[in-house]
Amino acid sequence: MAAPTSSTTPAARPAPPRPAAGPGAAPATGASPQAPTSLDGSADLLRRTLPLMSRHAAGYAPDSYALWYEYVRGGNPALRAELDALVNACERLSHELTFELHQKHLSDRNEDSVRKAGAGLLELMHTMRTSVETASSEATEFDAQLAAFGEGIAAAESPEDMRQHVDTMRSDVDRMNRSLSTLTTRLESSHQEVSRLQNELKRAREEASLDPLSGILNRRGFDMELARLCRAASEQGLAFSLVMVDIDFFKKINDTYGHPFGDQVIRAVGQALSQLTQRKDVAARYGGEEFALLLPETPAAGARDVADRVRAAIARGAIKRGGNEPVGNITISAGVAQYVRGEDPLSLIARADRALYASKQGGRNRVTVDG
Repeated sequence: MAAPTSSTTPAARPAPPRPAAGPGAAPATGASPQAPTSLDGSADLLRRTLPLMSRHAAGYAPDSYALWYEYVRGGNPALRAELDALVNACERLSHELTFELHQKHLSDRNEDSVRKAGAGLLELMHTMRTSVETASSEATEFDAQLAAFGEGIAAAESPEDMRQHVDTMRSDVDRMNRSLSTLTTRLESSHQEVSRLQNELKRAREEASLDPLSGILNRRGFDMELARLCRAASEQGLAFSLVMVDIDFFKKINDTYGHPFGDQVIRAVGQALSQLTQRKDVAARYGGEEFALLLPETPAAGARDVADRVRAAIARGAIKRGGNEPVGNITISAGVAQYVRGEDPLSLIARADRALYASKQGGRNRVTVDG
């Protein structure tokens, strides 16, 4: 592999233009990967989830619902691989194992909201099923009443007999109409409730993937987006690049100005990553003072230019601390790696990290491209 190349200014020859986001572009930063795009899509995921839940000891418990819904949705490759291995080994998961898997792969400060929304959907499904079963039972009874009416009319010996049968049938028809009207009202109300709960579930899942300090994706959201891009790139042969970013001398910043100011720096870098990239790009806080950028349909040269634009903007800026005192000389270093088709996500991260390390070793406040 060739030695990494570094830059502190934009490349002399501009990179090929990056296509603007269009209708087929990836979701905006923070969007839930592979989220259902319609009520029908959500219902399909639910239909595929329920049989899986029923095969295991936890049944329809909220943790079980969240686990298998995520499995069917396909947005968490690590969860899917572990569940496949466990089911092949033991077939039926215990309550304890279901809870452990949920804690390992899905637990987050906002996961309670996700579980509540999921449980609400299951409860609503049960209510709808009960209403439909009640209407079905009444329809069967009404069918028998229609048959009895026909027999009664055929056997009537006088106009009075016929009038009694007609009055009875009219009462039965009225009762059936009321039952159908009640069912229709409940189904319409349920449809609205499903929409509300799906929106609540989507919002909770998005919040569970966001870093509250920087306002961009957290590590969990980054991992899901990286897995999605790797799959798409392998299947379609599209280029994308990863940029790993680190705030220079962050420990010194905290020691000199205090942790509250350090938080301001993290917020400022997160904001710069969001504002200086395209809508289809994905910005994330990887951990601590380290950040990541996923740039779809962008080769290494274009990613270097994006990273250098962010680097220059942060180096030029000044962040105000208490008393409006501006603090300058805050810089970042970055490492760029372009995805190689078939490459494991961890390998891509390792190459971008290696390039980032080269930037640090080369004097910081610079961008290095691996390759």
